[in-house]
Amino acid sequence: MPAIGTETLKLRVEELSRRVEELSLYQVVVDHAPDGIVVTDADDVIIAINPAFSAITGFSADEVVGRPAVMLTEGELNATSHAEMRETLAVHGRWKGDIVAPRSNGHLATFRVSISNQRDGEGKVARRIAIFRDVTAARETTEQLWRRSNFDPLTELPNRSLFLDRLLQALVMAGRENSRVALLFIGLDGFKNINDSLGHWIGDKVLQDAARRFQAALRQGDTAARFGGDEFTVVLANIRAVEEVEGVLRTILEALQEPFVIEQHHVLISCSIGICLWPGDGEDVEALMRNATSALQQAKQAGRNTFRFFTPAMDARAQARSRLADELAGALEGEEFHLVFQPLVDLKTGEVTAAETLLRWHNRYLGVVSPEQFVPLAEELGLIRPIGEWLLMAACHEALRWQSLGLGDIGVAVNISPRQFQQGDILQIIERALSESGLEPRLLTIEITEGLLLTNSEEVIAKLESIRALGVTLSVDDFGTGYSSLSYLKTLPVDVLKIDRSFIADMLDNLDDATLVDAIIAMGHSMRLEVVAEGIETEDQLVYLAEHGCNSGQGYHFSPPLSPGRFRDFVLSRSSSNASSPSQVFDSCRGTAPAGIRVLFADDVDLVRLVFRDFLDGTGCIIHEARDGAEAVEKFRAARMPYDLIVLDLYMPGTDGFEAAKAIRALETKGGLDRTPIIALTAGNSEEERWKAKDSGFDRFLSKPIARTDLLEAMAEMLPPEMTDSAPAAETLAGLNIPPGLEHLLPNFIQEMIKDQQRLRDLADLSDRKELAEHVHAMRGKCGMFGEEVLFDLLTRLEAQVASGKQNDITALLAKVVERIGRL
Repeated sequence: MPAIGTETLKLRVEELSRRVEELSLYQVVVDHAPDGIVVTDADDVIIAINPAFSAITGFSADEVVGRPAVMLTEGELNATSHAEMRETLAVHGRWKGDIVAPRSNGHLATFRVSISNQRDGEGKVARRIAIFRDVTAARETTEQLWRRSNFDPLTELPNRSLFLDRLLQALVMAGRENSRVALLFIGLDGFKNINDSLGHWIGDKVLQDAARRFQAALRQGDTAARFGGDEFTVVLANIRAVEEVEGVLRTILEALQEPFVIEQHHVLISCSIGICLWPGDGEDVEALMRNATSALQQAKQAGRNTFRFFTPAMDARAQARSRLADELAGALEGEEFHLVFQPLVDLKTGEVTAAETLLRWHNRYLGVVSPEQFVPLAEELGLIRPIGEWLLMAACHEALRWQSLGLGDIGVAVNISPRQFQQGDILQIIERALSESGLEPRLLTIEITEGLLLTNSEEVIAKLESIRALGVTLSVDDFGTGYSSLSYLKTLPVDVLKIDRSFIADMLDNLDDATLVDAIIAMGHSMRLEVVAEGIETEDQLVYLAEHGCNSGQGYHFSPPLSPGRFRDFVLSRSSSNASSPSQVFDSCRGTAPAGIRVLFADDVDLVRLVFRDFLDGTGCIIHEARDGAEAVEKFRAARMPYDLIVLDLYMPGTDGFEAAKAIRALETKGGLDRTPIIALTAGNSEEERWKAKDSGFDRFLSKPIARTDLLEAMAEMLPPEMTDSAPAAETLAGLNIPPGLEHLLPNFIQEMIKDQQRLRDLADLSDRKELAEHVHAMRGKCGMFGEEVLFDLLTRLEAQVASGKQNDITALLAKVVERIGRL
């Protein structure tokens, strides 16, 4: 081995000394570095750490050296994150990111980490070096700053800045999903008085509690914010129907009904709400904010504790629905509900076997309100349970009364809504109705919807079996609309299937509907179920159903829904053993008004005025007639003696009923006269129209079709007791075509209808839809005064179709109207 020269050895020693010095320097740098440093081998086993690592994490070298690096992130960095980290290191040789990991004391911290690979001479990974620092405090500071910038410190709701961002996001999302966004501006009513009288500390507590109540009233995904002072804003995202907005509005208003209890103070406060919708009420955020603010001011001007939509038409609709809800809340206590009964007829014998009970609501101001309007609202307001309980009890009492009158064992069917059925005590309600009325359970049928059965839940089946165990019959209403397999009926305790009227209406012209009807009848009989057809309107439909084995049916071919008295007469009229005349019973229902009542009646149709005179014939009333509103106002102005009652048709040429009522009220105010009761009479069925009539000065609203007893009942209700005799009890005389006592006017009415029938034929080509609509509306008025409900209903449907309906649908309805006139 050759000897190393002195010079060479000296150079090597110097090189080694330099490297030692460098390594010593590196060690000093590492030891004094403020950032933690971890070195691992290629298998991620820790081989070295620096003092900063221990200072930051609390782990000593003895605790971590020789252990896998994954121990440092246990519980927070999942397998997916590890895999992503390794993949990035393999591809790029480095990785950066934040890791949430525990310190030695178990407290979590956020570390900002940078990891690099160190390769050997062959290019393989030899070591990995991780440098990190604790950014927990910085991150918390950043989050605190962000929260201060975006949240209200008092209520902890989003502030104006964050709210506008959320609103913009909701608008973008709505544009993508073709939905709508509602913007609500909420102002607390009288909040300044709270601050002034109780102090700002109490005021702040009210704002905090109000914020919590607002948040609780919203749906998931909605945003509430404090906009400033006592104003809050709400974004309702993903709106599909305006009813969703109205439901939230009522919940918000109700949320403030309970007083705020702060120390010894009970603070009562309400709010006003302005609403606008996108798209429709503004193109951008600025326009929406401006319009919602405008709507809020309108709500405050309207008396507070209410809401206003920015769009006038939508606002009117929402206000009408809100008023309807207010009236509905007191309808049961005010005895405004009554029942009508549609006969179920055995298709073989023609005898009445039962009756379906239908609920009707006649409000003092709104007149007759459609069940399609008030039943869903009653469910939404939680009123369906007490209303349904009253209906069931009243129906059972009426069915028992039929037996006492000698009508025989006629059953009664009562529809139970899904929400009412799901109440925990539905079985007890049925038991109580049977017990208190004394009705035999076999004469009661409970009708449930097909949709409720489709849940097929154990709870539903258990309730059905319990009800059936009482001896009550169970019927599936509107069967066929659920598009379900008939096989599920095998597992359900039901007795009757009612085929939905939509299939009956088209089965003679539509092979699919006829096939479905045949299948329901066959399948029902195979499972020993009775099959009932709804909506039978023609003889041909009756014949078809009878030939195919349908057991029973109901519909206008037999009778429309009837008041209790008229139902009893209908049953007697179909009984060959009873020759009683229906008119004998009607005579006992007539009320009278004594002589001396002065009545002013205005209508532009001669026949209607003739009918009105006949309604009051024999009552001693003195009737002054007018052909339009202007003549009515003039007669009121010129009258030497005051009128006791005024009846005005709402729609007359020239001065209509609205204008006439306003003018009469103005004359009363100017002359210091007592307020005269005024009745509004119309064939319309619009809530807006009814509230407009009330605002014009009307005291009562009578909606056509009406009968003599309806008018006399209204007179008895509006006039002092000493001015009226025994007016009839509330009983809607619906169903028989011509009210009793008007038989001598039949020639006049039929002659009018024949003329109208010819005019309908002339307009059947739909060349002038506007004239056709006006003519149909006029016909409705005549039918309404005569109580001709079947034709009235057909004309109502026709008028609704004329504006934009299909020609085939309009022609079909025209044919039904012409046919019905021929049967009068």
